[in-house]
Amino acid sequence: MKIILKNPRIFHPLNNIDKEADILLTDGVISKTGELTKDDFKDSQEYDLKGKLIVPGFFDMHVHLREPGREDEETIISGCEAAASGGFTGIACMPNTEPAIDSAEVISLIKRKAAGHLVDVYPIAAATVGRKGEVISPMAELYEFGAVGFSDDGTAIKTSSILRRALEYSKMYNVPVIEHCEDESLAGGSMNEGLNSTTLGLPPIPSVAEDIIVSRDILMAGYTGGKIHIAHISTKKSVEMVREAKKKGINVTAEVTPHHFTLTDDAVKTYDTNTKMNPP
Repeated sequence: MKIILKNPRIFHPLNNIDKEADILLTDGVISKTGELTKDDFKDSQEYDLKGKLIVPGFFDMHVHLREPGREDEETIISGCEAAASGGFTGIACMPNTEPAIDSAEVISLIKRKAAGHLVDVYPIAAATVGRKGEVISPMAELYEFGAVGFSDDGTAIKTSSILRRALEYSKMYNVPVIEHCEDESLAGGSMNEGLNSTTLGLPPIPSVAEDIIVSRDILMAGYTGGKIHIAHISTKKSVEMVREAKKKGINVTAEVTPHHFTLTDDAVKTYDTNTKMNPP
């Protein structure tokens, strides 16, 4: 079976491709791009994709699949189906499950339920047992069973000593420690601290709650040589610290979310709880 996709914009950043061209699919596989012949069009189905994008499958490295334990919010299958619908072919799932992804059994469960789906699922294991920040998780075993990183997602690793050990162990496997950077003693509010929080009478979260943990984590990554990844970075100061750390050769990366690109705390003025994010 032949399918021709006409006039899409083909975008592939790794191969420096950004052009408009026809694509020939033969039995579901791309067999030709560019100028097609009359023979290519013979007995084919044609679809005009002018104004549409053809891109490689996206990868989301911060997904909450919630299974096991919170299937009322999401399941592995429903999460994979949502990812596939959005053009994602790979996702990494965070350990904020019940129980947390802190054992080989939970990783095996996730991999078994995701097996055979269009979307590849990569488990991120808990950095500490139960994500409680008290005892380091069995990282060697978790890595052996397929963990691609370690995180106590939802909270920062509580103590610098545990963070140090997590970075030292993860360094042996060349995988990152992924941090939700938030000082819990400063982060008891519900929106960004500023004029709007005062006007609305809502308890605020100051930006320094994030900055303090980002600073600690960057310093510890520099000290241990481990990989630190800052999840959903949201403050100007944090961005500046990551930029400067990279210049010094510290192994730090960061991610940002779409709502932090598109929304400000002005959106909370309507009291729509959908606009209250963590971090704010």
